[in-house]
Order: sequence, then structure tokens, then C-alpha cells
Amino acid sequence: MNTGEAPTRDVVVIGASYGGVEALRKLAAELPADLPATVLVVQHTSEESPAVLADLLGARGGLRAVKARDGMPLERGMIVVAPPGRHMLLTEEGIRVVFGPRENRTRPAIDPLFRTAAVHYNTRAIGVVLTGLLGDGAVGLFAIARCGGVAVVQDPAEAVAADMPRRALELVPNARKLPLGELAAVISELTRQPAPPPPPIPEALRIEVSITERIMNTQEPAELLGKPSDFTCPECRGTIRVVDDDGMQRFRCRVGHAYSADAFVAAKEQSLEESLWVALQTLQERGQMLTQLAREERARERHDTADSFDTRAREVHRHARRLLELLQELAEPTARSP
Repeated sequence: MNTGEAPTRDVVVIGASYGGVEALRKLAAELPADLPATVLVVQHTSEESPAVLADLLGARGGLRAVKARDGMPLERGMIVVAPPGRHMLLTEEGIRVVFGPRENRTRPAIDPLFRTAAVHYNTRAIGVVLTGLLGDGAVGLFAIARCGGVAVVQDPAEAVAADMPRRALELVPNARKLPLGELAAVISELTRQPAPPPPPIPEALRIEVSITERIMNTQEPAELLGKPSDFTCPECRGTIRVVDDDGMQRFRCRVGHAYSADAFVAAKEQSLEESLWVALQTLQERGQMLTQLAREERARERHDTADSFDTRAREVHRHARRLLELLQELAEPTARSP
């Protein structure tokens, strides 16, 4: 998107999760038709969801809304929506739509879009975090702010889910905190401002974006960020590396699964629950088999052997009941996922 004019803040990246569809519809309805910027949207969604968000946003406002396609150029006056099951990245040439490892347990994820916007468009970028659970988008918004872009956050007090806006404000306390009804006017005003000269881009961030782009294009990364840890990736079981961003810890594995601290804990909890359900199934099957063997031995009048099988079956069923109680206890805290 090179018009030959002095650069302005003409790249708007927006991330949303739980409650985001309605928030995005309201925002799109209020953005002016002559907005001199491209608006790129990541809304957390299941990979099987129908790709209808672009139609919903285009029907509400004056901007044309389309589903992102790999290789698209940036075009002012357009909303571009990441498709389900694919990450959307920005390069100097335009938009990439790629299948890559999940970040913060989701694909599309917000942070990859924000990071690549920060490195490639720095002061031209405006990052906006809307309603959502957990913390996707916070690290990406931090990257945009570090690279001279503008950080905007929906007021957590009015968000359907306050987690994402609150985490973003914790990392970027100087971000503009605004109610949803004021966002469109502020975004419009910002996009008409000249983009100042960019500050130096942090080398670690530049490396991370390079790794992201290579991993998501199925190329082996030349470098690995962070330090090895004793943890394993909840998704691929590879070694987790700890990345320290000015005292804030993040987690990445070799193949590219990435987590904020809270997303890593949530992923580990989910992995634990899945393992416990497998263990419960195994115990129940074992108990059923022992009961069947006892019945067969008793039919052959081998009562001592049958009693032994019955005793073992009762012990296994007791362990299964205890495991089920543990699963119920683990489910008692409010389970939240993006």
C-alpha cells in the first residue's frame, strides 16, 4: 500500500475473542466509508466455523469487508478478516494467510498479526484489543507500542469478557482505554495523522517475526528464541523455551506453538484433564474385564479365583470413583477458554 504520499497510520489491526462478533459489528457500522487505512481483523473462532464474519461486517457499515486471501495487497477502505483455521500475517508485500502452529491455543491468533504489523509497519500500525478471555493480543499490542505504533484497548469495564482488554492494559498501561462507542471516531482520527519516524525495532522481536514467518511457511527456523526449560509443550510435547520480554515470560516450542503465561497454564490444565479422562477410561475397562473374568470363573465353580477377580475389580472401581471425583473437583473453578 504505497501511495507515494507521506506515510500515515494506515494499518489498523484488531483482535477479539469472546463477545467479539457483536463488538466488531458495532465498530464496523461506525467506521467511515472514506477511512484511509486497511483494517485487519482476527476473531477467535473454531476451525470448523463458517467464514461469515466478513459478510456480517460488510453488511453493517460503509467499508467493504472480505475474507483474507494469501498474497492480498493492503487496500485502504477495506476490512480484511482472518479465515477460520488460518493465521493472518503482514509482510512488507502485503497479507499472508498461512496454516501454522496455534498460538495461545487458537488459530487464527491475534499475536502473530500484531507482531508482524509491529515489525513491518511500526509507526503506521494501530493495534486494537477488544473483548475476550485470557490474554491473546496483549503481547502483540506490547510489540506495536514498542515499535512506535498506537495501542488502543476497549474499556474492560464494558467488555463482555474483560480478560483480554485487562491483560493488554497491564502490559501497555499507556494504551488508550476507550468505550466501544468511541473507538470508531478515534481510529478514524488516528488514521489521518502522519506516521512519525519509527524507533529502532528490538532485535529479539525482529528475530521472532522472522521465525514466525519461516515456521508458518514450513521452513526450519535458523534461530530459536529464549532459554530451554523443564516444561514440555502441551500440544506437541516438545521442549518449551522461555522467552523473557522485559520481565514478562512467554513460552514457545521449536515448531512454533506459543503461549502467554496464562494460556500456558490453561493448556497444561486441559492436557491434565485429557490425561485423567484416558486414565479413567482405562480403569473402568479394567474393572469391567475383571468382573467378567470373575463371572466366568464362578461359572466353572472356581470360586477362589472368582473371589480374587471380584476383589481386584472392586479395588479398580474404587480407584475409578476417586479419579472421577478428582475430575469433578478440577472442573469446579470456572473453566474459561478463548
